[in-house]
Amino acid sequence: MAGDVDAELRAELGEVELWTATATVGPGAAEAGRERLGRLSGSFRAAERIRERAGRLLDVSYLAFERQVGLDPGEPPTAMERDAREVVVTGQLMPVDPCHDVRLAVLAEVGVPLGVLDARRTRGPWGLRPAVAGERWGRDRRRGDVVRPGTLVVADADAPVAPVAGDPPPSLAAGRRSREVVLYAVRAPGMASWEVSEAVWRAAHYLSGA
Repeated sequence: MAGDVDAELRAELGEVELWTATATVGPGAAEAGRERLGRLSGSFRAAERIRERAGRLLDVSYLAFERQVGLDPGEPPTAMERDAREVVVTGQLMPVDPCHDVRLAVLAEVGVPLGVLDARRTRGPWGLRPAVAGERWGRDRRRGDVVRPGTLVVADADAPVAPVAGDPPPSLAAGRRSREVVLYAVRAPGMASWEVSEAVWRAAHYLSGA
């Protein structure tokens, strides 16, 4: 599903999009994820991609996008991708849990970074916009950390839920015990819309085992 994008944000950054999908984590997702990462590691394509892209798995369009939004493309903004650099040394993409593993598999396969939210902690519709003064991460306005005004965020119907590039707050992110999840990916300028929507669909398919 395509999300809303703030008009001023689109004018500044170009044809950015947000794609989302919901999924139920199937009973075989953990084992399937381990097998999938094993096959990818065996192909060694992931390691070659990391070497070619200055230590990153991302498609080059996302490296340019990170520069656009003020990030250093030499420093991965997600813990998963920082850990994935180990493939250069070990030749292995290491499984953790189904939500982590599906993100890593899609990143290695097509270079698109995904986020995964616990569906119990967010509700649609989702979109891209700058944060406004006084907002906090998530719907709990008393406990969530304050978001710096102007930060580019993925937001749900209530509040910001993740930075546009980077990990969602732990209180909102899907994890080992999550069963219903929301997958999302930002389309960077230079990526085809179908490639990003396909990456989100692929991740939902992997998780559900459908």
